Amino acid sequence: MYPNYPYQPFYPYYYDYRQGLFSKILACYQQKRWIRLSFRDGTIVEGFIKTYDPLKGVLIYLPLQRYTISCEGVKVDSLQKAQNCIGKRSTLTLPNSISLTFSIEGVDQNQNIGGWVNINELMAVSGQVMDANCI
Repeated sequence: MYPNYPYQPFYPYYYDYRQGLFSKILACYQQKRWIRLSFRDGTIVEGFIKTYDPLKGVLIYLPLQRYTISCEGVKVDSLQKAQNCIGKRSTLTLPNSISLTFSIEGVDQNQNIGGWVNINELMAVSGQVMDANCI
């Protein structure tokens, strides 16, 4: 490919469709709008990215009643249970059975639960996401 360049890749370049996906997600984050992710299996997930920290991950707010969140083996289905789990390691399970580590940060007045998701875990499932749209 590049005859005098010592660090050339050993695999051919291909377009990673996730580049467009990440730019859509970034646009929603910058516009402070909710995001709707469509997975390959037809599952649709909605959330709001509050902030991003390279060490902590992504702070995402989700509707409390729409997703399964468990903390120390107990299903978090009320504001009281969510507040008791602030700062604790929890598990967020999406409708398509994808589980993510979720560290609960808080609950807002609209009964959305916020928590940190590790960026490596998000990257691992990003290949299953087909599209992202701002709502």
